[in-house]
Parts: sequence; structure tokens; C-alpha cells
Amino acid sequence: MERVTKKQSSEAREFAKEVLNYLHNELSDKYTFAERLVGSAQWNTILKDSKGFWDIDYQLLLTSNSEEYLKNGLKNATKIKNDFFNCLNEAFKNNKNFRVENSTTAVTLINLRDKYSYDFVIIRLFPQNKEIIRRNNKRNSSINEFTWNQLPKFNDAYKKLDKLSPFEKQDLIENYVLPRKVIEKRKNDNDPSKKSSCEVFIEEVNNYVRRKNY
Repeated sequence: MERVTKKQSSEAREFAKEVLNYLHNELSDKYTFAERLVGSAQWNTILKDSKGFWDIDYQLLLTSNSEEYLKNGLKNATKIKNDFFNCLNEAFKNNKNFRVENSTTAVTLINLRDKYSYDFVIIRLFPQNKEIIRRNNKRNSSINEFTWNQLPKFNDAYKKLDKLSPFEKQDLIENYVLPRKVIEKRKNDNDPSKKSSCEVFIEEVNNYVRRKNY
């Protein structure tokens, strides 16, 4: 697989800042969130797939300062996911170079012209900073329903990552996280076993550290 150049990923990250600022402004009456760049883009180790596409992963971390938290504790995962999806879809609906998808765990913005995409995964920062929105449709239903799902060892993974050396971080990303991402990307979007990049990252960090006996 071909690696994405630092220049390509830098340009994409700059545009992501505009997209994220747009989300902040348009949804400020409902949601307060921080964003975090995760995965291969963080370490400039992005790989293109067989069709030349590549992606950048962001976590959108909802906080208790959100207006929707004051109303209902951010319990309605379907509404939250659809609010973010509809916001981006409205912004790009007349732009033929982009497509917005309401994916299993992410809101995905695809740049068709430049062959890359953003996966925005929504995470609830409480009660213990470890819940992610995932599609949970009823059998034989075409209606998208989403629920909050536990994201185990969320904080632990980042603490463990910080303790790794630069070489170990590179080894982890290139030889464990990226191959897992390729496998997950090939799964059908309706496959209940499909995991987000965020989930893959947490699992592989914990597995790597366990193998190293840290």
C-alpha cells in the first residue's frame, strides 16, 4: 500500500479545521465538544487502500456543558448522531465533490475528488469517559437507530500510549493498528462486528502493552 505524503495529510487536516469550526458554530446551541485527532494521521503513517482512498479519524468528545446534557443527559444517541450527520449533509449537499454518510460508528465526510475521507466518531465524556455511539438497527428495519456503547479502557489506552518510546509508537501504528484498520474497512457497514478506528486503536494499544509486559 502507498503511504500518504505529509503534505497531502497536512492539507486535509487544515480543511478539517474549517469543517470542525463549522460544526462548533452550527451546533453550539445543542452541543459543546472537543476534538481529538487519532490514529495514523497523528503519526503521519496514513496508507491508501487499493483504490487510492485514505482517511483521517477524529473523536468528537461531548461534554456536560452541552445544552442537550442539561435537558436529557445526552441520552438520545440517535438524535445526537443525526444532528451531526444532518449538519454536515446540509453543508455539502450541493457540492458534487463531497458525500456525507451516516456510518456504523462515525459521521463520514468523503472528498471524492481528492480521494480521502474524515471519520468523526462521537464519544460521551461521562459518566466515565468511555461511551461511543454505534448503529443498533432492529432486524428487518431500514431506520437508523443508534445507542451508546461502552468503550472499555478508553483513558488507560492513552496513558499507556504516552509511556511508549517513539520507536514503539511507530511499531504499534504501522504493524498493528493499520493492518487492523484495513480489515475493519473491508467489512460491510452493516456488519455488527465492524469496529471504528477508535475502538481498533484502544484494543491494539492495550494488546501491544500487554505483549510487552509493561
